[in-house]
Amino acid sequence: MSRRTRSWLPLALLALLAYASVPAFVGGGVSSRPSFERSKASIARPATKDLQQVLSKIKDTISEGEFGKRGEEYVAAQVFLILCVLVGTVPLLGGSLYFLAGPLCMAAGGAIVAAALYEIGDGLSPWVTPSAESELKTGGVFEYVRHPIYGGLLLLCFGIAIISNSASRLVLTGVLYLVLDKKADLEEDSLMQTFNDYGKYREKTPGKLLPDVQRILSAEAPSGSGSKATDV
Repeated sequence: MSRRTRSWLPLALLALLAYASVPAFVGGGVSSRPSFERSKASIARPATKDLQQVLSKIKDTISEGEFGKRGEEYVAAQVFLILCVLVGTVPLLGGSLYFLAGPLCMAAGGAIVAAALYEIGDGLSPWVTPSAESELKTGGVFEYVRHPIYGGLLLLCFGIAIISNSASRLVLTGVLYLVLDKKADLEEDSLMQTFNDYGKYREKTPGKLLPDVQRILSAEAPSGSGSKATDV
C-alpha cells in the first residue's frame, strides 16, 4: 500500500461513519415525535381535568344560597357598570345622560348648598372645629343630612364632570369625596365633644353627606320641628 493510499484511508473511514450515522439520527428524530406527542397529551389531560373541576366548583358555588337573597341586584349592577365602562357609554341613555343627569345633579347640589348656607347663616366656618358661639343645626336641610354643604358640592362637581364628559373631573370628584368624608369625620369628633345632643342627632339623621333617600321616600325621616339646639 502506497503512502498516498495510507493518508486517505482515515478520511474515507470517517466519511463512511458519518454517512452511516445520518439515517440513524434522522430516524431517531422521526421515531421520537410520537413519544413527544404522548408526553404532551399526558400533560394536557390532567390540566383539562383540573380546569373542569374548577369550573364545576364555581358553578356549585354560584348555585348556592336562596335566589333573591344573595345580592343579585348588586351583581347585576356591577356587571352592567363594568360593561358601560368598557363600552364607554350607557346603552340607550348615553346622550340623555349628559343632558339630563349632569344638570339635575348640579341643580340638586346647588339647592342643597343654598339651603345649608341659609340655615348656618353667620355661623359658617371652613374649619373642623366649631367656634365658641356656634349652634348645632338640626332643622331645615340638616334634618335629613348632617353635612349638606359637602354633599351639595359633590353633586355639583359630579354634574360638571358629566356635562363636560371629563374623566379627569370625575376622578377628581372621587378624590374630593374621600377628602370631604374624612373631614366630616373629624368635624363630628369635635361636635361630639362640643354638643351633648350631637350623638342623638347623628342617630336619628343617618344621612352623612347626602340625604337618605330611601328613608325619606318611606316617610320615616326625622320629623323635628326645625328647632336649633343651642349650646348653653
